[in-house]
Amino acid sequence: MTEKTIDQLSTEELEALLAKKKKEETDRKKKEREVYEQKVNSMVMTIVANAIRLHKDMRLFHSETTDRLVEMRNLLNQYGEIKSTSKGGFQRVTDDGKSKIVYKYSTICDWDERAEKAESLLRDFLKDFVKKRDIKMYNIISALLERNKEGNLEYSRIQSLYSHENEFDDPRWKEAIRLFKESFRAVDSKMRIEVYKRSDQSQKWELISLNLSSF
Repeated sequence: MTEKTIDQLSTEELEALLAKKKKEETDRKKKEREVYEQKVNSMVMTIVANAIRLHKDMRLFHSETTDRLVEMRNLLNQYGEIKSTSKGGFQRVTDDGKSKIVYKYSTICDWDERAEKAESLLRDFLKDFVKKRDIKMYNIISALLERNKEGNLEYSRIQSLYSHENEFDDPRWKEAIRLFKESFRAVDSKMRIEVYKRSDQSQKWELISLNLSSF
């Protein structure tokens, strides 16, 4: 039987053909969506499973490493290599000079809006006064204002800034130090582990990052 052309079809036949085409298109899109969702769901499940495995490995690494570092600290205490002023931290370089581990007390802190004003005052003062007279001091103090990877001020660096408190009489300098002190709030504290290897090219210490956001 000869197949009809479009212009030979009746209204009912055209509507039936259109309905068939719409159903085929709907079924095709549904199948594509199911395939897509299955693939994405499988990928997410794989990522989460790997993350759970890695999390367990990291917890085990942290636990075992902490135990070793506490044992090492006790040995160093007995041997007398840790200063009496130490809060429990230390660092140790291997005999070949290629590996280093740092175990240090870290303060997790927060700064309110006064810290932003303090930083602004301090940078103005450094640019207008210190940079022209003492570039070395300018670089030292500027480095103390550098923020960490999370975009926050480092407590240890700002503490180092206080050691220069009496070096300048400029009102901006005095006010900046005051505001920094007032804006600081300690949130928590903990011991932090840092592992380094020496670069074969630059011979500088390179942090072996265990933080996913750093990759």
